Amino acid sequence: PARRRYVASHLALRTVLGGCLGIGPEEVRLTREPCGMPHCARPHGRPRTAGDGRAVEFSLSRAGDLAVVALAAVTVGVDVEARTFRHPDSPLDGMIRRLHPAERAALAELPPERREEGFLSCWVRKEAYLKAIGTGLPGGLAGPCVGLAADAAADGKGPEPNTRGWAFADLDLRPGHRAALAVAAPDEPPRTPVVTVRTLRLPAQEY
Repeated sequence: PARRRYVASHLALRTVLGGCLGIGPEEVRLTREPCGMPHCARPHGRPRTAGDGRAVEFSLSRAGDLAVVALAAVTVGVDVEARTFRHPDSPLDGMIRRLHPAERAALAELPPERREEGFLSCWVRKEAYLKAIGTGLPGGLAGPCVGLAADAAADGKGPEPNTRGWAFADLDLRPGHRAALAVAAPDEPPRTPVVTVRTLRLPAQEY
């Protein structure tokens, strides 16, 4: 099942990108940019379309049988997690301690029963941002403050992100999931991205 979901999500990605580029899914070629980490030039950074034609900014994330493809006119990262998300190597308190101090303080204001939801809203923002800048999780969880989703914060707002030049949007997707995207935003203060959500149903077949 995991492999079929992986193949299906990448088929969906190629279908969407092919539609944007005016070519068939099988003609879409992908490559990776150099890593966004300092002193690392290996090609394991953000994925992008390859070739001489028009490039498309995109990001892909999966959680179980749900896949999210984000497209934008500027650099974008997206992450989705199931609400049953658990990091295999660390309990919730251990994960919270790895966050930015402002995020830890915002989560401490929540009653215990809401803390996991608040953490997850922060986590998907964090992963979306780190994917967008091309580092992934090795880029560090404590450095950037990305805030919490408004509905998960005690004050309905949460801490202000310190990621200058980036804006965040919390996505309303399938129940039981949290998702967010980060997009490059040169405006100060950055405007909340306008998001349009569309559903793509793949044909039922063995992948």
